[in-house]
Amino acid sequence: MQPSTDKAISLYDLTALIHRTIDQGLPGAYLVIAEIQSMSVNRSGHAYLDLVEKSENGEQIISQARATIWAGQFRMIKAYFETTTGRMLQPGIKIMVKVKVAYHEIYGLSLNITDILPEYTAGEIAMQRHRTINQLKSEGVFDMNKGLPLPKLVQRIAVISSATAAGYGDFTKQLTGNPYGYAFRSTLFEAVVQGDGAAASIIQQFDRIAEIREQFDCVVIIRGGGSKTDLACFDQLSICQHICQFPLPIITGIGHDRDESIADLVANTPLKTPTAVAQFLIDRAHSCDLALNATSAAIMRKVSMAMSGKVTAIDRAWDRIVNSIKNRLVQAQAQIQMAEARIEATSPARILRRGYTYITVDGKPITSAKQLKKGQSITTVFHDGTVDSKVKDITITTK
Repeated sequence: MQPSTDKAISLYDLTALIHRTIDQGLPGAYLVIAEIQSMSVNRSGHAYLDLVEKSENGEQIISQARATIWAGQFRMIKAYFETTTGRMLQPGIKIMVKVKVAYHEIYGLSLNITDILPEYTAGEIAMQRHRTINQLKSEGVFDMNKGLPLPKLVQRIAVISSATAAGYGDFTKQLTGNPYGYAFRSTLFEAVVQGDGAAASIIQQFDRIAEIREQFDCVVIIRGGGSKTDLACFDQLSICQHICQFPLPIITGIGHDRDESIADLVANTPLKTPTAVAQFLIDRAHSCDLALNATSAAIMRKVSMAMSGKVTAIDRAWDRIVNSIKNRLVQAQAQIQMAEARIEATSPARILRRGYTYITVDGKPITSAKQLKKGQSITTVFHDGTVDSKVKDITITTK
């Protein structure tokens, strides 16, 4: 049996009824507090957001709605928000906005954002900053990196920065072009230093440096110029926990003049700009150089004073040593002359001149008649010549 359609209405009639009911029942604007879960901007400049509210523990979404900021309004809202808060309008932050509830027969329910109250977000940011500082202190790590001794001479430097950052270029130029010719070895650990992925990227480089920390004297974090929006990652708890507990002293040159990030507060040595970091290292090396020179000069003065009273004694001792050596040389020379006389008196040539001869056979001396044979050729050596002959007869005498 075909059901009756008398009481049925079309989908369009139903959605149109919802549209009219919402317009009539919710005619005004409402202030809404929510967190941005996601946000995208299309080519026309319209912004589309997913707004959520989470449970008190932050683990569960208890409400969710789509929201729209039309292009003309979005340009003003975004600029006003970021100028006032120093933070980008992006997912993960809490906002207070003025909305109108809208319903469209095709696109359904959404909230049209007409205005934003950045003061609320600024307060939230300040509260989150306060919570982060308190957590670091409650964990007992807030001053840990500050307690590490920074070497008097810092030459081996691990640098966390973007390779293309102007601040990194300024740091390198200042360091290598120092007027004293000091040699520094800086190693770049390239990281993203702004935006959503900055915290993870910086922490990854911290982990790399930690594995070879014995090769470095300190770590320098360089960001360079930028708005407060670009520096938001340096207030994040995860980065600050790594800085606090890192085993090497950390120097920050994030590049801002007015506001200190939490990273600055927990770093061993916070400085304003990358150039200031380079100059700090140069000045530290120069101070060490001057101290070494002063110490060397002081040592030389003390040695000179200690030696001045002993010069005469040393000269006398030297004279005694020289005279002793001369006497020993005279005695040695006399002994040599006596030895030469004894050698001369017993030399073979001198003995031959005294009328003695000796016999050889085939160039070998003969010392006994028993070594000879009848008919054997022999050579008799005199002091002035030799005589060759043959053995005619051999007589062996016995004692």
